[in-house]
Amino acid sequence: MYSSIHSKFIKTPIFEILKDGVNACRGIGCGMEAYPLRDYILQSLFLRMTGAQEQKLKCICWEMATNDYTYRYDFINKGKDYGEFSKYDQKNKVYTQLIKEIKKYNKRFDIDNLEWIRGIDSDLKEDLFNQEISSKIAKKISNQETLSEETKKAIRQNIERKSIAEKDTIIIQGIKRKFIESIKDKMIRLMDSSFLAIGDWCNYSFWKNDAELIIAENCAIDGNLLMNDLKTTYDNDVIKHRHRCAHNLTSYQQNLPTFDTISENSYIYHNYFFRFAILILIDEIFIRIYDEYIEQIENNPFVMY
Repeated sequence: MYSSIHSKFIKTPIFEILKDGVNACRGIGCGMEAYPLRDYILQSLFLRMTGAQEQKLKCICWEMATNDYTYRYDFINKGKDYGEFSKYDQKNKVYTQLIKEIKKYNKRFDIDNLEWIRGIDSDLKEDLFNQEISSKIAKKISNQETLSEETKKAIRQNIERKSIAEKDTIIIQGIKRKFIESIKDKMIRLMDSSFLAIGDWCNYSFWKNDAELIIAENCAIDGNLLMNDLKTTYDNDVIKHRHRCAHNLTSYQQNLPTFDTISENSYIYHNYFFRFAILILIDEIFIRIYDEYIEQIENNPFVMY
């Protein structure tokens, strides 16, 4: 069995940091006098989560360098390219390198063939397929009450016919959507009645009821860790807020969002609940890919590079 001093840390979800923080606040009231404390706690949790994630990625790089001597040379000599492992491009570089390392052991590896996807039984896959089709049909004919039943039937048949040809892809999307939903549900169960959520109910309820940003199509597809809206939000908010907090910029300069930024429709996503969800999502993806990496090493113990 593969043994490493880093593995336990890498496989420990940063969700546990959020869980500890929320539980530590159970005895705090929800009055106005507690609001300044709430922002301090949220900022501290955010910094602990980002810091742990950056250290995890550094540990993953050391693991790859331990097992792949070619990569070890590049990492030791070009490791500065990763910076502090905080920016999206730096995280994505670790993500793509980890996949490259897996492919050295298994050339047919695909991100859509991770163990947690392979392990889904056939009945659940069929249910997910049907759910995805139903969702597509409902989206297509919604708000079109003028359509005749015959036209609606034709639309359903057309979508079903096209979907059968893309069944595997649709099932994968359904599995990823369930994966995202599981993260959201886990956070909701933890935070629903917490002091941290009640103190900022507007942002929390928006995240809880309209978290359309955190969707399966935007994670771990086409060789990138995040895509589209998720990547934009990480670049425009998560990393900027991380620097704002970590370097205490607000203590000596007005490093705050401009009025133009605040007036944008997307600014509603700039809150701690979306930041936590994105960080936890990235962490869960890395844990699953790292598990696959370890599995490949255990199955191919004599492959050295």
